[in-house]
Amino acid sequence: MEILTKEWAKEYEQLRFIHCLKEYDSQNESYKDINRKSKIDFYKDVESDEELAKLVLKTNIVNKLYKAQKDRFKKVINTFPKSITSQMKHINTLVFGYACKEDKAVLAHYAKKLLVDVERIVKISNNNTEIAQYYLNNNFMLDDLVGELVFKEYFIDKDYFFDIGENKICIENYEIIEREDFKINKWDKDNPLTLWTAVYSAEIHYISTQHYELHLLLVDGDKYANEKFWYFTIKGTNVKKCN
Repeated sequence: MEILTKEWAKEYEQLRFIHCLKEYDSQNESYKDINRKSKIDFYKDVESDEELAKLVLKTNIVNKLYKAQKDRFKKVINTFPKSITSQMKHINTLVFGYACKEDKAVLAHYAKKLLVDVERIVKISNNNTEIAQYYLNNNFMLDDLVGELVFKEYFIDKDYFFDIGENKICIENYEIIEREDFKINKWDKDNPLTLWTAVYSAEIHYISTQHYELHLLLVDGDKYANEKFWYFTIKGTNVKKCN
């Protein structure tokens, strides 16, 4: 059973969003002011990425990317409980990445409680993974996979393989427990707008002698567009690096 679930990912994304919010003066800055500042912030971010800037600046693509960012922010905002959003004075500015002092205080209080739960779940997952890695006894470190792009998945006879980052991972004598309906996006290093698939979180469970379960929470997306999460759970008699 996954511990680092989609629900956990939702809470983690809430934390990331809250901690990235910028504060503004609601007494002296209007909604239009915040809208303008948000666009300036976004264009500066794009300009800092030389490869992306070459493709999208001075084109309509940059406006589409800005809209995609707002859509992603809106998606996160919609996951906040009503008990939190009902306390907010100017919730409409959150979609621009800005919050007034009072709203930041409300969200900071919520984030403090949320962090406790998110870290508690991570600790449980890490403990299970450390036990499994001890029994694997082949210097396999799951942390090397988290955050890395997934380039390929395939099987040869009874073994299943993933190319993740610079690592080739093998699950021997595999059996797929759960695989949601997704495909690995092909990354094009020459195109910053390419869709990608990455490992958002991962855990290994030691079930019994020569019986391990690898739980992957994969995410599809690109730098600015909405992201979608997928479960992939596979078991086998061994999990190892081949390179």
